[in-house]
Amino acid sequence: MITRIPLRTLLTVTGVSRTTKTAGFHTHRHNLSSSTTQTIPQAHYNVVFDIDGVLIKGKQVLPQTHRALGLLQSNNVPYIFLTNGGGLKEADKAEQLSKKIGVHISPKQLILSHSPMRELAQKYEDSNVLVVGGNGSECRHVAEHYGFKHIVTPEEVHAVFPSVCPSSAREARSKYLQNVHRPVEAIMVFHDSVDWGRDLQVIMDALTSQDGYLTSVKTQKELHITPQTVPLYFSNSDLVWSNEFPTPRFAQGTFRTCLERIFEEKTGHKLQYTLYGKPMTATYEYAEAVLNRIAPAHMGSDGMPKRRSVYAIGDNPYADIAGANGYGWQSLLVKTGVFQPEGDENHHTHPATAVVDDVEDAVRWIISREIRKEHQPF
Repeated sequence: MITRIPLRTLLTVTGVSRTTKTAGFHTHRHNLSSSTTQTIPQAHYNVVFDIDGVLIKGKQVLPQTHRALGLLQSNNVPYIFLTNGGGLKEADKAEQLSKKIGVHISPKQLILSHSPMRELAQKYEDSNVLVVGGNGSECRHVAEHYGFKHIVTPEEVHAVFPSVCPSSAREARSKYLQNVHRPVEAIMVFHDSVDWGRDLQVIMDALTSQDGYLTSVKTQKELHITPQTVPLYFSNSDLVWSNEFPTPRFAQGTFRTCLERIFEEKTGHKLQYTLYGKPMTATYEYAEAVLNRIAPAHMGSDGMPKRRSVYAIGDNPYADIAGANGYGWQSLLVKTGVFQPEGDENHHTHPATAVVDDVEDAVRWIISREIRKEHQPF
């Protein structure tokens, strides 16, 4: 059995080297005759991880996760997490993820699907915003944390108006009912809906209302001749996501698709909305800013920041790979989540820089490639 060791250290230790072909790429393995302790300088490249289907599968941590993170840490490679998941404040999600994985993760390393939406708080500071998705009042707390001051949720609307969706279970939360009667001035889907029937109904009530008042509705003529007046935002576009079930499950993008069809049938108009999350450019610009804060770019001899390589590891070709490719990053597609090829083929629409079996192989591919670049630039 060959023991895997951090690849970056192979340049400074003494041993007998051999190259082994693994999952379509070469990784270097050594039998060490001596060990060397030294401080490894921070790498000039960064790694960006998706979470579901890459590090975690439902409630289970994938076995390659610890080894992959260990390789990056021992080689001093800065990394962050960029996920289309969410529903919690970044600090709470980082704590939850740290406990699950067993590795400390700072909130500064974590970007959730709705993280870039915090920038909307200033625009809608005094507006009553319908916040949709997640369990209980978690997304309300996220929105409050971002700076939104006036929030209402479908659950709160249901508590005041039980007939809004008679088939849904109702929980009265008297603490948060003060904004139900105010007009809705914007709609923000922060996370996946846990009650599609209720949430689709309340969103449609807001979109077709007179001036945002949920108990009012435009006439049929008004619905067909007037444009949509309530702005709508979604935190991600994923049609599916991966958990323990053998095939992918519906995600927020499927919910949006249902809403689009309902709205068009009702009004004759295309639904207008703004998307965040992967693969949208705004999310990658936000991630770039996070990388610049945690790992500022190295300066060249001309005093200008050096261009660095960023590698994104994901399982969803339409989100992780399309987004990374479009933003100019390198992309690695793993086979542990949404992407389930029959063999070693790449994705037909959004081909990745490399297709690998799992996250550990992805990290080894990245480090090996960077070592080759240092010694044989290409």
